Amino acid sequence: MKKKHLAALVLLTAALPLAQAKPADAFTNTSTRTQYVKTEIQNANSFYSDTALKQQKYADMKVSPFAFYRATNHLYYADLDTGVIPVPAQWKTTSNVQTWLSGDFHSQNVGFFDNDNGKVVFDLNDFDESYIGPFYWDLLRYSTSLWLMKPELGASLSDSDIRDVVGDFLATYQSTLSAVNGNSTEKDLYLDKSALTGFMDNKIADVESKYSVSTLLSKWTTTAGGVRKFNFANPDLGVPTSTDSTEVKSNWSSYLSSVSSFASTQSSSYFNIKDLAVRLNSGLGSQGVKKYYVLVEGATTSQSDDVILEVKEERLPSLFHVHTVSQSLYTSQFATHGTRTATANLALLNHVDDHVGSLKSSTRSYFVHRISPWKKGLDPADFKSKSDLQNFAEASAQALAYAHARADKDYNSAYVSYNFEDGALNAIALWPQFKTTVSQLAENYSAQVQADYNSFVSLVNGGQLP
Repeated sequence: MKKKHLAALVLLTAALPLAQAKPADAFTNTSTRTQYVKTEIQNANSFYSDTALKQQKYADMKVSPFAFYRATNHLYYADLDTGVIPVPAQWKTTSNVQTWLSGDFHSQNVGFFDNDNGKVVFDLNDFDESYIGPFYWDLLRYSTSLWLMKPELGASLSDSDIRDVVGDFLATYQSTLSAVNGNSTEKDLYLDKSALTGFMDNKIADVESKYSVSTLLSKWTTTAGGVRKFNFANPDLGVPTSTDSTEVKSNWSSYLSSVSSFASTQSSSYFNIKDLAVRLNSGLGSQGVKKYYVLVEGATTSQSDDVILEVKEERLPSLFHVHTVSQSLYTSQFATHGTRTATANLALLNHVDDHVGSLKSSTRSYFVHRISPWKKGLDPADFKSKSDLQNFAEASAQALAYAHARADKDYNSAYVSYNFEDGALNAIALWPQFKTTVSQLAENYSAQVQADYNSFVSLVNGGQLP
């Protein structure tokens, strides 16, 4: 795998305040749980300065329990901490089970994009919440998402069907770890068309055939006077203010420093900023953070090879709601949240895009990466049968297992000093009925999320979550 190096670290962005934990038995009363959910959501969204934008996020969260789940990763980790999700005590004390995590691994945080080899691949695609933790946190969050997707699937599946799919996901994760344990193949393996079958093979072929650099540029940009600019007729783009322009352009050198190895091999005009836009209506959990699209010159002065970079504000990962995760260690490792996100990208993926880096301003830090022309996820409605969903879940498990495995000492022993696969497989063998337990925890927690969603809708409709 190509080695990438980030620039020297700078000052750490201030950490977000965490909601005070409550004991699990405090939630036996429905009204107490509702108040807790309200407080958690208020705390997680307290950074909003635009009330209308926050209300729009709440409206998007009301669409379904699955949408609510995607937007409340902080609540998932709070529930792990308090015991609402009753993870067995033995799991918490077993050594060598931590690695870099997605941190928010659900069915819409894995998808298609092109890697540095020019291959369209299926892999993890969101690192905003990534940090180091026990591997089962990712497994449990994804398994729960399969349950919450159920009402939105393109096929009518039974509870028994979902249990089977969750079981296949967990079994494939374990078998994939076994396949790469004791060797280093995970550093080079990826799921391109040759590695996918059935439903997923058809989907990646569809993505490869329908999208290109030109389709991406046509979606977001236009040309005027022979010069390419952002197309602000696109409702997902906003015109930047002078403050926005200053935020990005005055700090552009910090990004260039983070990709200096790549930048030094390109023309002096490659990273020249041609235009800037505010990215609107993007994501759920990350709604409200600053997001910009930056159009840069690219390899030549031709208008056909311009590159679109996303500059996205990063914050403290939600897994710090689990009080055993060391914030002081995090602070010593990463000067900014943007640097941490870039590091996670490099740790969890292989053949990583050369544009991955970070940008720092006086008040915020950002993760920067190229927008892939082939970036495409799968929605619940895409799955027309149980076999479609199984095929997707198994590919997700493979992608996750490869990512977890390559992010251990194979990436950098300063973060994870041991062979993760060996530790995880030993733990799975040691823990009684591991896969059955994860499956049951996920099913039970999906019912809790449904109840929390109902409470949330009532709170918003009643004007108690302004």
